[in-house]
Amino acid sequence: MSSAPWQQRWRQWQALRPKLHRDGASLPAALLLAGLQRQLDSEQLQVISLRLQPQESVLELDIQQPLRARLQLSFHFGELDWPSRTLLIHYRLQGTPHDSGLIRRTLGTLLLTALDAGLGSHLLQRLAAELAFLDIQPQHIVVHLDQLPPFARWQTQPFPGQSLARHLQLKSVTTPPGHLRLTLGWHRQG
Repeated sequence: MSSAPWQQRWRQWQALRPKLHRDGASLPAALLLAGLQRQLDSEQLQVISLRLQPQESVLELDIQQPLRARLQLSFHFGELDWPSRTLLIHYRLQGTPHDSGLIRRTLGTLLLTALDAGLGSHLLQRLAAELAFLDIQPQHIVVHLDQLPPFARWQTQPFPGQSLARHLQLKSVTTPPGHLRLTLGWHRQG
C-alpha cells in the first residue's frame, strides 16, 4: 500500500491554505490565483498564472478582445496608506499577439506597442470594470482596501466593543517567493 496519493492531496490542500505568523499571514500564490480565476475568468479574459517574487511579480492573462493576446502584468507593491485604507501597486503591461492572420497580427503588434507606451490602463480598466475596489491609472493601481470584500469583513469584526481595525492595522504587503505576506501591527491611537 502506498500513501503517495494521500500525501499528494495533503500537499495540494496545504498549498491553498493561508499560513499564520505571529505578526500576520502569508497567502500562497496558488490560493490567490484560484481567487483571481473565479473573479475574472470569462469568455473575454482568462487568468493564466501568478508568480510572486520580492522584486517584481507577474500576472499572466489571455484576452480575446480587442485581439487575441497574452498579457504580462508585471507589478510590485508601493505605499500602504492605512488611514486612507489604500494600497498602491506599480505596474507595467506587456503582451504578445496570438492571432494568426498577417493583418490581425500586425494590428495586434501595434496595439501591444501602444500598451507598452503606457496606454494599457484603458484596457485594464475595461477588463476589471466589475472590480469597484480598483482605481486603475497609467503605471499604478490604487486598491481601496475598505471596499475589498474579505478586508471589509475583517475591519468590522468586533473586538472588545469596537471594530478590530481600530486596534490592528496593516503595516506592509510584501511578496516573498510564492506568497503574498501581510504584516499586521497594533494601531497606536494618539
